[in-house]
Amino acid sequence: MATKGNCSRCWWLLAIVVILAGAAAVRLLTGGHTHPGSDGRAEIVLAPADRDMLLAEMRGFLSAVQGITAAVSRDDLATAAQQARGMGLAAVGQIPVSLMQALPLEFKQLGNSVHADLDQLALDAEQLGDRDHTLRQLGDILGKCVACHAAYRLSPARDGG
Repeated sequence: MATKGNCSRCWWLLAIVVILAGAAAVRLLTGGHTHPGSDGRAEIVLAPADRDMLLAEMRGFLSAVQGITAAVSRDDLATAAQQARGMGLAAVGQIPVSLMQALPLEFKQLGNSVHADLDQLALDAEQLGDRDHTLRQLGDILGKCVACHAAYRLSPARDGG
């Protein structure tokens, strides 16, 4: 049976664990810092593997946009929905902790909103079947891509620094 002193220590230990876990979560969610880039954009410095992963995701977005555009031009909203859903929130998958920590919060928020917007585009394309609505949604998504690329650039971490 635990004594009052032992129980008190357990509560203090639990409080410390919760505080440390909260601090780790804040660090993970708020993420990295940027540096002023030579071209006026915020520079995000990433380990080469993290940079490669993020660039592959961006190529996936571009491929989905091409697929959606081609499908909408044929008035094939079912295929447009399929293309969009392929890059929706389900595509986020397992992001390495190192990448999550390196990305600034605003970058992560913008990226997640693009994934969510693609899910909404897929749902609306299937349910509404309105080609013009789908094109407007795609234009809004591309606006976020343009804003992100205008604000940020990715740079590989240099050896020793």
